[in-house]
Amino acid sequence: MNESEDSLKKAVLFLRNEKLVALKTETVYGLACESGSSKAIKKVYNLKKRPLFNPLIIHVNSIDLAEKISVINDDSRKIMEEFWPGPLTLILTRKKNNLVHKFAVSGLETIAIRIPSSEFVLKLISKLNKPIAAPSANESGYISATDAAHVVDSFGEKVDLIIDSGRTEYGVESTILDMTTNPYEIKRLGVIDYKTIIKKLGKKVKNLNFKEKRPLRPNSPGQMLKHYAPKTPLRLNIDKPNLDDAFLDFGNKNTISHQPTLNLSKSSNLKEAAFNLFYFLRKLDKYSKKRIVVAPIPDQGIGKTINERLKRAAS
Repeated sequence: MNESEDSLKKAVLFLRNEKLVALKTETVYGLACESGSSKAIKKVYNLKKRPLFNPLIIHVNSIDLAEKISVINDDSRKIMEEFWPGPLTLILTRKKNNLVHKFAVSGLETIAIRIPSSEFVLKLISKLNKPIAAPSANESGYISATDAAHVVDSFGEKVDLIIDSGRTEYGVESTILDMTTNPYEIKRLGVIDYKTIIKKLGKKVKNLNFKEKRPLRPNSPGQMLKHYAPKTPLRLNIDKPNLDDAFLDFGNKNTISHQPTLNLSKSSNLKEAAFNLFYFLRKLDKYSKKRIVVAPIPDQGIGKTINERLKRAAS
């Protein structure tokens, strides 16, 4: 269904009845369920084939609701007021109550929360009057869904309701900032970069280091070493594809006429490249070529996020 008053009512009804609803946020499509329902949360984990130790992001529509499920200090409030609604997830100390079931946070003492900027999702949470848990609407480890068609492609009829709101605005997931550590720590690169967060906080923040060993028990999504991966093997920093490769290009420096080729951004715009990244990877994966090879992407700004996703997809 498209976004409408009717589909909003239906989505609320479905969530209240422990069903699953796929929704567009500004980052990727989420597979939403009512965060207090153990039955619905188990459905999400089963459908995604997601490891039970990998917690879900909880979506709220206000700082007041966030405060009911987490401990908010001056720094976290400052960050919330600056970046919410928007593509930033905070890991905070969890307050235990029936609004969020322990299954949704993998039994951890922490909770990952954000306010998305989709008006539809915010209205839905308001009408539901509860938070929703919403990991990306794709099989665990596969390329994230940035379009309703991707959700259908991944799950078909297994999702009770899919709200088709077109392509997502950013095309990559939210940045995750862990505010339960000292110093605070970026746990996943995303739309909002490290420098922007430091500038607002005026404090040292540890940036994500891809080479560091991944935690055995992550306290947020996006920590698995193999992630965002197409079924076709992926190779990075290749300018000249082989005959049996699918090519993901960037910029206009290449004059080769290889098929199939998709260009993330002919004008070398990194925001456009992020918007197209998962969308184009899914398209190229359909060709079932020997490899998908990716041209070098500048490692700056949101380019760092693109490269981090590609490294995990290629691991």
